[in-house]
Amino acid sequence: MQTILITLDNGKKKEFVKGIKLREIINTLKKDYPYGVICGKFNNQIINYEDALLKNGKLSLYDINTRDGNKIYEKGLLFLFEICALEVLGKDTNIIVKYSIDKGVFCKINSKFTEEDIKKIKKLMLKKVEEDLPFIKIETSKADAMEYYKSIKREDKVRSLFYRTSKFVTLYKLEENYSYIIGDLPYSTGILKYFDLAVIKDEGVVVQMPSIYDNGKTKKYIHHNNYFNSLEEYSNWGNNLNINNLGELNEFITNNNSGDIIQLSEIMQNYKLLSIAEEIILNKETYKIILISGPSSSGKTTTSMKLSLYLKSLGLNPTHISIDDYFLERKNTPLGPNGKPDFESLSAVDVKLFDSQISKLLKGVKVTLPTFNFIEGKKEYKRVVQLKENDILVVEGLHALNEKLLINIPKKNKFYIYVSPLTYLNIDNDNRVSMTDLRLLRRIVRDSRTRGYTPSETINNWSDVRAGEEKYVFPYQDNANVIFNTSLAYELGVLKTYVEPLLFTIKDDDPNYQTVQRLIELLKFVLPIPSEFVPQVSILREFIGGSYFES
Repeated sequence: MQTILITLDNGKKKEFVKGIKLREIINTLKKDYPYGVICGKFNNQIINYEDALLKNGKLSLYDINTRDGNKIYEKGLLFLFEICALEVLGKDTNIIVKYSIDKGVFCKINSKFTEEDIKKIKKLMLKKVEEDLPFIKIETSKADAMEYYKSIKREDKVRSLFYRTSKFVTLYKLEENYSYIIGDLPYSTGILKYFDLAVIKDEGVVVQMPSIYDNGKTKKYIHHNNYFNSLEEYSNWGNNLNINNLGELNEFITNNNSGDIIQLSEIMQNYKLLSIAEEIILNKETYKIILISGPSSSGKTTTSMKLSLYLKSLGLNPTHISIDDYFLERKNTPLGPNGKPDFESLSAVDVKLFDSQISKLLKGVKVTLPTFNFIEGKKEYKRVVQLKENDILVVEGLHALNEKLLINIPKKNKFYIYVSPLTYLNIDNDNRVSMTDLRLLRRIVRDSRTRGYTPSETINNWSDVRAGEEKYVFPYQDNANVIFNTSLAYELGVLKTYVEPLLFTIKDDDPNYQTVQRLIELLKFVLPIPSEFVPQVSILREFIGGSYFES
């Protein structure tokens, strides 16, 4: 009897019979995975329950608390929800998977439904979970898939497939239902035990599931009205242009000058920023300091610089300050649980100095501000500032919305802006474009250009960045007076020309290979757009280079 040697993530080596299936290995390790195993990765390739292992290698198992496992879980859960929703509401119901929102994904339902309907959908989902139904993977030609979707009048699928270069595609079947899902699905519905459904009246349903930080617990849905309305505002703009997904964006590019969509997107974003500036001007006797925050790669710096220009054009004199200049000396930076410096934590900021200097500035005192030298890891004091009449402070940074900053300044004197690229474009009605993936693509391009990082190095750091956002950014978004969407309808097409060559440098033995392949797969659905018409003051320039604001 031949055997193989399998190395697990914890470093332990185990001997198994050659040809053993992943399912059989999982059964021997059940006690280590109380939430179940969604899939495995063997020698850096995703494998399914019924795949056999024929040689020595490294095996990683993914549950709902891992990023890869969580993404696959989400796709399976959304497919299950759509099938059950159509059974309850009728086959003609139009359901569009829209965007992530408070530990879930918002699905728009374009027909009338009741709370009782949603309870029936949940009950049906639980029944199908109990039945442990398989998700069956089917390889077919792109032409046949397009013909199928034409026959059921799914033009969104036809468009997305038309612009995809591959000749063959993968469909998934659950019972008698077929869907073109981008990426992998779980082996069966049996793993999808943890979820809930929350109704947004007259709009749709939030399909909730645990995040990687929740240990299998589905938290109660909290509706963030400003956040949701901002997403809907941009979605409505897309409806006006008939650009709701990447297929429609590609059609616009092929039928028009690609510069048109760039200018239309920029005009809309600039109009929104101007309206924010006008609101500040109308209340200039009250607002003394503008605080801008958002997750990584949201375009905080360009947003603050552009807002400053608008404020100046309207009669105020803005002074820009970055919280990053108030980092503690490198040697004093607190360590995270992994033993590495935790630059995301508020404890990494010299809060006492920041609060003291801002308070003095607002009283008209002349202050020498720090500039953080990131090479030396210390503050340098060269910039002297004193506020005068019609001057206003514009402060940007990860922690700008945190109430633990500037506690001595009345809240009424602070105007909070939350910025984030809240992309509204889908690949098609069943496959959304992840906001997190969009930010990661931006960061990969910027890190390569400004720091010389490889995509793999950026992705390695991304987990710490995301964990920091969960702790220090997202909990404070409701403090914002206004939410500013920094996404641009055209940006994936421009980013493609910069990021695709970088992604193809990552080989299949790299630990981040699967993440890179997922990003490459996303970019296959959008036509490239040249960057020559991207304005110098565009937020996108912060990432691709050539920004007016770069020193």
